[in-house]
Amino acid sequence: MGNNKVFDDYSIGYDPKAVEHDLQIISQLTRSMASGKKKLTMQQAQAIYYKIKNENIQFQSNTGEEFLLNLYENMTDAQIQEINRGIRRKRQRKQNRRQLVRINRKIAAAVSAVVLVSSILCINWSLLMDLRTNYQTKKLQEKVIVHSADLKADGVDVTPISDEGAALSSNESESGIAVNSESGSEILLKFTQLYSENQDFAGWLRIPGTKIDYPVMSREGDNNYYLDKNFERQHDKNGLLILDYRSSIKNNMASGGQNLIIYGHNMRTGVMFGTLKNYKDKSFCDEHMTISFDTLYEECEYSVVAAMLGSVAYEDEDVFRYYDAIDISTEENFNAFKENVMSNALYTTDESIEYGDTCLILSTCDNYKEDGRFVVIAKKI
Repeated sequence: MGNNKVFDDYSIGYDPKAVEHDLQIISQLTRSMASGKKKLTMQQAQAIYYKIKNENIQFQSNTGEEFLLNLYENMTDAQIQEINRGIRRKRQRKQNRRQLVRINRKIAAAVSAVVLVSSILCINWSLLMDLRTNYQTKKLQEKVIVHSADLKADGVDVTPISDEGAALSSNESESGIAVNSESGSEILLKFTQLYSENQDFAGWLRIPGTKIDYPVMSREGDNNYYLDKNFERQHDKNGLLILDYRSSIKNNMASGGQNLIIYGHNMRTGVMFGTLKNYKDKSFCDEHMTISFDTLYEECEYSVVAAMLGSVAYEDEDVFRYYDAIDISTEENFNAFKENVMSNALYTTDESIEYGDTCLILSTCDNYKEDGRFVVIAKKI
Protein backbone atom coordinates (compact mmCIF):
# COMPACT_ATOMS: atom_id res chain seq x y z
CA MET A 1 0.00 0.00 0.00
CA GLY A 2 1.00 3.63 -0.37
CA ASN A 3 1.31 4.48 3.33
CA ASN A 4 5.05 5.16 3.04
CA LYS A 5 4.42 8.36 1.01
CA VAL A 6 6.50 11.36 2.08
CA PHE A 7 4.52 14.63 2.10
CA ASP A 8 7.19 17.23 1.53
CA ASP A 9 4.74 19.54 -0.25
CA TYR A 10 2.62 20.19 2.81
CA SER A 11 3.49 22.24 5.86
CA ILE A 12 3.36 20.56 9.28
CA GLY A 13 2.32 22.12 12.59
CA TYR A 14 -0.74 23.35 14.40
CA ASP A 15 -2.43 26.47 13.22
CA PRO A 16 -6.15 26.99 14.01
CA LYS A 17 -6.81 28.78 10.72
CA ALA A 18 -4.93 26.10 8.79
CA VAL A 19 -6.87 23.36 10.57
CA GLU A 20 -10.17 25.12 9.82
CA HIS A 21 -9.13 25.50 6.18
CA ASP A 22 -8.32 21.78 5.88
CA LEU A 23 -11.52 20.67 7.65
CA GLN A 24 -13.62 22.66 5.17
CA ILE A 25 -11.82 21.05 2.26
CA ILE A 26 -12.16 17.57 3.74
CA SER A 27 -15.86 18.19 4.32
CA GLN A 28 -16.33 19.18 0.68
CA LEU A 29 -14.36 16.18 -0.54
CA THR A 30 -16.33 13.66 1.55
CA ARG A 31 -19.74 15.26 1.13
CA SER A 32 -20.92 12.62 -1.30
CA MET A 33 -20.11 9.75 1.10
CA ALA A 34 -23.03 8.00 2.78
CA SER A 35 -23.79 9.51 6.20
CA GLY A 36 -22.43 7.56 9.19
CA LYS A 37 -19.94 5.74 7.00
CA LYS A 38 -16.49 6.64 8.33
CA LYS A 39 -14.20 4.29 6.45
CA LEU A 40 -13.39 5.15 2.84
CA THR A 41 -13.78 2.55 0.17
CA MET A 42 -11.02 2.12 -2.42
CA GLN A 43 -13.17 3.70 -5.13
CA GLN A 44 -13.96 6.70 -2.92
CA ALA A 45 -10.31 7.12 -2.01
CA GLN A 46 -9.31 7.07 -5.65
CA ALA A 47 -12.01 9.56 -6.59
CA ILE A 48 -11.03 11.96 -3.79
CA TYR A 49 -7.33 11.61 -4.49
CA TYR A 50 -7.92 12.28 -8.21
CA LYS A 51 -9.84 15.43 -7.35
CA ILE A 52 -7.08 16.62 -4.99
CA LYS A 53 -4.42 16.10 -7.67
CA ASN A 54 -6.56 17.42 -10.50
CA GLU A 55 -7.51 20.62 -8.66
CA ASN A 56 -4.07 20.91 -7.06
CA ILE A 57 -5.56 21.14 -3.55
CA GLN A 58 -3.02 22.01 -0.87
CA PHE A 59 -3.52 21.13 2.81
CA GLN A 60 -2.07 23.41 5.45
CA SER A 61 -2.14 21.34 8.67
CA ASN A 62 -1.50 17.93 10.19
CA THR A 63 -5.25 17.30 9.89
CA GLY A 64 -5.03 17.51 6.13
CA GLU A 65 -1.88 15.38 6.11
CA GLU A 66 -3.60 12.68 8.12
CA PHE A 67 -6.50 12.75 5.67
CA LEU A 68 -4.06 12.18 2.80
CA LEU A 69 -2.45 9.28 4.67
CA ASN A 70 -5.89 7.77 5.09
CA LEU A 71 -6.42 8.04 1.33
CA TYR A 72 -3.10 6.34 0.61
CA GLU A 73 -3.94 3.51 3.01
CA ASN A 74 -7.05 2.79 0.93
CA MET A 75 -5.16 2.64 -2.40
CA THR A 76 -2.37 0.61 -3.88
CA ASP A 77 0.85 2.15 -5.16
CA ALA A 78 -0.16 1.15 -8.68
CA GLN A 79 -3.44 3.05 -8.34
CA ILE A 80 -1.65 6.11 -7.01
CA GLN A 81 0.86 6.03 -9.85
CA GLU A 82 -1.86 5.56 -12.44
CA ILE A 83 -3.77 8.56 -11.12
CA ASN A 84 -0.58 10.64 -11.07
CA ARG A 85 0.25 9.62 -14.65
CA GLY A 86 -3.30 10.45 -15.76
CA ILE A 87 -3.12 13.86 -14.13
CA ARG A 88 0.28 14.53 -15.72
CA ARG A 89 -1.06 13.54 -19.16
CA LYS A 90 -4.09 15.78 -18.67
CA ARG A 91 -1.95 18.69 -17.59
CA GLN A 92 0.41 18.08 -20.47
CA ARG A 93 -2.48 18.12 -22.94
CA LYS A 94 -3.77 21.30 -21.36
CA GLN A 95 -0.32 22.82 -21.54
CA ASN A 96 -0.01 21.74 -25.16
CA ARG A 97 -3.36 23.35 -25.95
CA ARG A 98 -2.28 26.56 -24.24
CA GLN A 99 0.99 26.49 -26.12
CA LEU A 100 -0.89 25.91 -29.37
CA VAL A 101 -3.19 28.82 -28.56
CA ARG A 102 -0.16 31.00 -27.86
CA ILE A 103 1.44 29.92 -31.13
CA ASN A 104 -1.79 30.57 -33.02
CA ARG A 105 -2.09 33.96 -31.41
CA LYS A 106 1.46 34.77 -32.40
CA ILE A 107 0.76 33.59 -35.93
CA ALA A 108 -2.48 35.60 -36.01
CA ALA A 109 -0.64 38.64 -34.68
CA ALA A 110 2.11 38.17 -37.27
CA VAL A 111 -0.44 37.76 -40.08
CA SER A 112 -2.35 40.81 -38.84
CA ALA A 113 0.88 42.77 -38.76
CA VAL A 114 1.71 41.66 -42.30
CA VAL A 115 -1.79 42.56 -43.47
CA LEU A 116 -1.56 45.91 -41.72
CA VAL A 117 1.85 46.65 -43.17
CA SER A 118 0.69 45.50 -46.60
CA SER A 119 -2.40 47.68 -46.33
CA ILE A 120 -0.32 50.65 -45.28
CA LEU A 121 2.10 49.98 -48.13
CA CYS A 122 -0.78 49.64 -50.60
CA ILE A 123 -2.39 52.83 -49.37
CA ASN A 124 0.92 54.65 -49.40
CA TRP A 125 1.78 53.14 -52.77
CA SER A 126 -1.54 54.36 -54.18
CA LEU A 127 -0.89 57.73 -52.61
CA LEU A 128 2.61 57.80 -54.06
CA MET A 129 1.24 56.87 -57.48
CA ASP A 130 -1.33 59.65 -57.24
CA LEU A 131 1.33 62.11 -56.14
CA ARG A 132 3.47 61.04 -59.08
CA THR A 133 0.51 61.43 -61.44
CA ASN A 134 -0.25 64.89 -60.08
CA TYR A 135 3.41 65.90 -60.26
CA GLN A 136 3.81 64.69 -63.83
CA THR A 137 0.56 66.36 -64.86
CA LYS A 138 1.73 69.63 -63.35
CA LYS A 139 5.02 69.38 -65.26
CA LEU A 140 3.10 68.81 -68.50
CA GLN A 141 0.83 71.76 -67.72
CA GLU A 142 3.86 73.93 -67.12
CA LYS A 143 5.33 72.95 -70.46
CA VAL A 144 2.19 74.13 -72.21
CA ILE A 145 1.96 77.36 -70.19
CA VAL A 146 5.69 78.16 -70.23
CA HIS A 147 5.96 77.33 -73.92
CA SER A 148 3.08 79.64 -74.81
CA ALA A 149 4.46 82.40 -72.58
CA ASP A 150 7.93 82.08 -74.11
CA LEU A 151 6.52 82.35 -77.60
CA LYS A 152 4.49 85.44 -76.77
CA ALA A 153 7.52 87.01 -75.06
CA ASP A 154 9.48 86.43 -78.26
CA GLY A 155 6.74 88.11 -80.23
CA VAL A 156 5.67 84.87 -81.90
CA ASP A 157 2.02 84.47 -82.87
CA VAL A 158 0.69 81.39 -81.10
CA THR A 159 -1.94 80.68 -83.73
CA PRO A 160 -1.28 77.69 -85.99
CA ILE A 161 1.30 78.14 -88.75
CA SER A 162 0.64 76.79 -92.22
CA ASP A 163 3.03 74.84 -94.37
CA GLU A 164 3.94 78.03 -96.22
CA GLY A 165 4.94 79.68 -92.94
CA ALA A 166 7.01 76.72 -91.85
CA ALA A 167 10.65 76.68 -91.16
CA LEU A 168 14.10 76.52 -92.50
CA SER A 169 14.29 72.75 -91.90
CA SER A 170 11.62 70.16 -92.50
CA ASN A 171 9.60 70.62 -89.30
CA GLU A 172 10.90 73.77 -87.61
CA SER A 173 10.11 77.49 -87.60
CA GLU A 174 12.75 80.24 -87.36
CA SER A 175 12.57 79.96 -83.58
CA GLY A 176 13.31 76.22 -83.84
CA ILE A 177 9.80 75.12 -82.83
CA ALA A 178 8.15 72.24 -84.67
CA VAL A 179 4.74 73.20 -86.03
CA ASN A 180 3.79 70.28 -88.26
CA SER A 181 2.96 66.66 -87.61
CA GLU A 182 4.21 63.90 -89.88
CA SER A 183 1.10 64.34 -92.01
CA GLY A 184 1.76 68.07 -92.43
CA SER A 185 -1.29 69.20 -90.43
CA GLU A 186 -0.93 72.40 -88.43
CA ILE A 187 -0.30 71.98 -84.71
CA LEU A 188 -1.02 74.60 -82.07
CA LEU A 189 2.31 76.03 -81.02
CA LYS A 190 1.49 75.59 -77.34
CA PHE A 191 1.38 71.83 -77.88
CA THR A 192 4.49 71.39 -80.01
CA GLN A 193 6.70 70.59 -77.01
CA LEU A 194 4.39 67.83 -75.76
CA TYR A 195 3.89 66.45 -79.26
CA SER A 196 7.63 66.30 -79.82
CA GLU A 197 8.00 64.24 -76.63
CA ASN A 198 5.16 61.84 -77.40
CA GLN A 199 3.38 61.77 -80.74
CA ASP A 200 0.45 59.88 -79.21
CA PHE A 201 -0.51 63.20 -77.61
CA ALA A 202 -3.85 64.32 -79.09
CA GLY A 203 -4.92 67.27 -76.94
CA TRP A 204 -5.80 68.55 -73.49
CA LEU A 205 -9.09 68.15 -71.59
CA ARG A 206 -10.05 70.54 -68.80
CA ILE A 207 -13.29 70.79 -66.82
CA PRO A 208 -13.53 73.65 -64.29
CA GLY A 209 -14.87 72.55 -60.91
CA THR A 210 -13.31 69.09 -61.18
CA LYS A 211 -9.81 67.60 -61.02
CA ILE A 212 -9.96 66.91 -64.74
CA ASP A 213 -7.06 68.81 -66.31
CA TYR A 214 -5.10 66.19 -68.22
CA PRO A 215 -3.47 65.37 -71.53
CA VAL A 216 -5.44 63.11 -73.87
CA MET A 217 -3.67 60.34 -75.75
CA SER A 218 -4.59 58.47 -78.91
CA ARG A 219 -2.63 55.48 -80.20
CA GLU A 220 -3.39 54.13 -83.65
CA GLY A 221 -5.46 50.95 -83.43
CA ASP A 222 -5.16 50.61 -79.64
CA ASN A 223 -7.51 52.04 -77.02
CA ASN A 224 -5.90 50.07 -74.18
CA TYR A 225 -2.26 51.13 -74.30
CA TYR A 226 -2.61 54.11 -71.95
CA LEU A 227 -4.95 52.40 -69.51
CA ASP A 228 -1.92 51.70 -67.31
CA LYS A 229 0.79 54.00 -68.68
CA ASN A 230 1.71 57.63 -68.18
CA PHE A 231 2.93 60.23 -70.66
CA GLU A 232 6.47 58.82 -70.50
CA ARG A 233 5.02 55.37 -71.29
CA GLN A 234 5.95 54.14 -67.81
CA HIS A 235 3.62 51.83 -65.88
CA ASP A 236 1.02 53.81 -63.93
CA LYS A 237 -2.19 52.33 -62.51
CA ASN A 238 -3.97 55.65 -63.09
CA GLY A 239 -3.27 55.56 -66.81
CA LEU A 240 -4.21 58.58 -68.92
CA LEU A 241 -7.25 59.92 -70.71
CA ILE A 242 -7.68 58.12 -74.02
CA LEU A 243 -9.25 59.44 -77.20
CA ASP A 244 -10.85 56.56 -79.12
CA TYR A 245 -8.48 55.95 -82.05
CA ARG A 246 -11.50 55.84 -84.38
CA SER A 247 -12.19 59.50 -83.60
CA SER A 248 -10.27 61.89 -85.85
CA ILE A 249 -9.31 65.27 -84.43
CA LYS A 250 -8.27 66.37 -87.93
CA ASN A 251 -11.67 65.49 -89.41
CA ASN A 252 -13.33 67.15 -86.44
CA MET A 253 -11.50 70.37 -87.25
CA ALA A 254 -12.39 70.25 -90.93
CA SER A 255 -16.09 69.50 -90.57
CA GLY A 256 -18.72 68.17 -88.20
CA GLY A 257 -20.51 64.88 -88.42
CA GLN A 258 -18.47 62.85 -85.97
CA ASN A 259 -18.15 62.35 -82.24
CA LEU A 260 -15.01 62.40 -80.13
CA ILE A 261 -15.02 59.77 -77.38
CA ILE A 262 -12.63 60.05 -74.43
CA TYR A 263 -12.20 57.26 -71.85
CA GLY A 264 -10.65 57.52 -68.40
CA HIS A 265 -10.42 55.53 -65.17
CA ASN A 266 -12.89 56.34 -62.38
CA MET A 267 -10.23 56.46 -59.66
CA ARG A 268 -11.39 56.66 -56.04
CA THR A 269 -8.75 59.28 -55.31
CA GLY A 270 -10.32 61.56 -57.91
CA VAL A 271 -7.54 61.51 -60.50
CA MET A 272 -8.31 61.05 -64.19
CA PHE A 273 -12.13 60.73 -64.47
CA GLY A 274 -12.60 60.19 -60.74
CA THR A 275 -14.56 63.46 -60.47
CA LEU A 276 -16.58 63.05 -63.66
CA LYS A 277 -19.29 61.50 -61.48
CA ASN A 278 -19.99 65.00 -60.17
CA TYR A 279 -22.12 65.34 -63.29
CA LYS A 280 -24.60 62.82 -61.90
CA ASP A 281 -25.93 65.82 -60.00
CA LYS A 282 -27.77 68.10 -62.46
CA SER A 283 -27.26 71.12 -60.21
CA PHE A 284 -23.50 70.60 -60.57
CA CYS A 285 -23.92 70.35 -64.32
CA ASP A 286 -25.95 73.57 -64.43
CA GLU A 287 -23.02 75.39 -62.82
CA HIS A 288 -20.34 73.66 -64.94
CA MET A 289 -21.80 73.46 -68.43
CA THR A 290 -18.61 74.20 -70.34
CA ILE A 291 -15.92 71.64 -71.10
CA SER A 292 -12.66 72.59 -72.76
CA PHE A 293 -10.97 70.13 -75.11
CA ASP A 294 -8.11 71.64 -77.08
CA THR A 295 -6.88 69.23 -79.71
CA LEU A 296 -3.48 69.39 -81.39
CA TYR A 297 -5.03 71.56 -84.08
CA GLU A 298 -7.64 73.82 -82.47
CA GLU A 299 -8.98 75.17 -79.20
CA CYS A 300 -12.56 74.00 -78.62
CA GLU A 301 -15.29 74.36 -76.05
CA TYR A 302 -18.24 72.06 -75.55
CA SER A 303 -21.51 72.57 -73.72
CA VAL A 304 -23.09 69.67 -71.80
CA VAL A 305 -26.19 68.20 -73.40
CA ALA A 306 -26.90 65.15 -71.22
CA ALA A 307 -25.56 62.62 -68.72
CA MET A 308 -26.47 58.94 -68.77
CA LEU A 309 -25.66 55.49 -67.49
CA GLY A 310 -24.56 52.85 -69.96
CA SER A 311 -22.66 49.59 -70.14
CA VAL A 312 -20.40 47.49 -72.32
CA ALA A 313 -22.91 45.27 -74.10
CA TYR A 314 -22.69 41.69 -75.29
CA GLU A 315 -22.88 41.06 -79.01
CA ASP A 316 -26.47 39.86 -78.95
CA GLU A 317 -27.77 42.67 -76.72
CA ASP A 318 -30.01 45.23 -78.37
CA VAL A 319 -28.83 48.32 -76.48
CA PHE A 320 -27.38 51.74 -77.24
CA ARG A 321 -23.66 51.34 -77.85
CA TYR A 322 -22.63 54.94 -77.35
CA TYR A 323 -18.96 53.94 -77.73
CA ASP A 324 -19.63 52.97 -81.36
CA ALA A 325 -21.54 56.18 -82.14
CA ILE A 326 -18.65 57.97 -83.83
CA ASP A 327 -19.84 58.60 -87.38
CA ILE A 328 -22.98 60.76 -87.27
CA SER A 329 -22.41 62.34 -90.67
CA THR A 330 -25.65 60.91 -92.11
CA GLU A 331 -29.07 62.03 -90.91
CA GLU A 332 -29.95 58.42 -90.13
CA ASN A 333 -26.92 57.96 -87.86
CA PHE A 334 -27.41 61.35 -86.25
CA ASN A 335 -31.10 60.82 -85.54
CA ALA A 336 -30.43 57.39 -84.06
CA PHE A 337 -27.68 58.86 -81.86
CA LYS A 338 -29.81 61.77 -80.66
CA GLU A 339 -32.84 59.57 -79.96
CA ASN A 340 -30.76 57.10 -77.94
CA VAL A 341 -29.10 59.86 -75.91
CA MET A 342 -32.43 61.47 -75.07
CA SER A 343 -34.11 58.16 -74.14
CA ASN A 344 -31.22 56.89 -71.98
CA ALA A 345 -30.31 60.16 -70.27
CA LEU A 346 -30.36 60.62 -66.52
CA TYR A 347 -31.16 64.22 -67.39
CA THR A 348 -30.81 66.64 -70.29
CA THR A 349 -29.93 70.33 -70.31
CA ASP A 350 -31.29 73.24 -72.30
CA GLU A 351 -28.67 72.55 -74.96
CA SER A 352 -29.85 70.55 -77.94
CA ILE A 353 -27.90 68.83 -80.69
CA GLU A 354 -28.70 69.36 -84.33
CA TYR A 355 -27.68 67.53 -87.47
CA GLY A 356 -24.13 68.58 -88.34
CA ASP A 357 -23.03 69.05 -84.73
CA THR A 358 -20.02 67.35 -83.26
CA CYS A 359 -20.29 65.88 -79.78
CA LEU A 360 -17.71 65.11 -77.11
CA ILE A 361 -18.48 61.90 -75.20
CA LEU A 362 -16.71 61.36 -71.86
CA SER A 363 -16.90 57.79 -70.55
CA THR A 364 -15.79 56.20 -67.27
CA CYS A 365 -16.56 53.06 -65.27
CA ASP A 366 -19.52 53.01 -62.88
CA ASN A 367 -20.32 50.19 -60.47
CA TYR A 368 -24.10 50.57 -60.67
CA LYS A 369 -23.94 47.28 -62.58
CA GLU A 370 -21.37 44.88 -64.02
CA ASP A 371 -19.38 46.65 -66.76
CA GLY A 372 -21.40 49.78 -66.01
CA ARG A 373 -20.41 53.15 -67.43
CA PHE A 374 -21.20 56.78 -66.66
CA VAL A 375 -21.26 59.03 -69.69
CA VAL A 376 -21.37 62.79 -70.25
CA ILE A 377 -22.32 64.13 -73.70
CA ALA A 378 -21.49 67.68 -74.76
CA LYS A 379 -21.82 69.52 -78.09
CA LYS A 380 -19.15 71.60 -79.76
CA ILE A 381 -19.87 75.29 -79.40
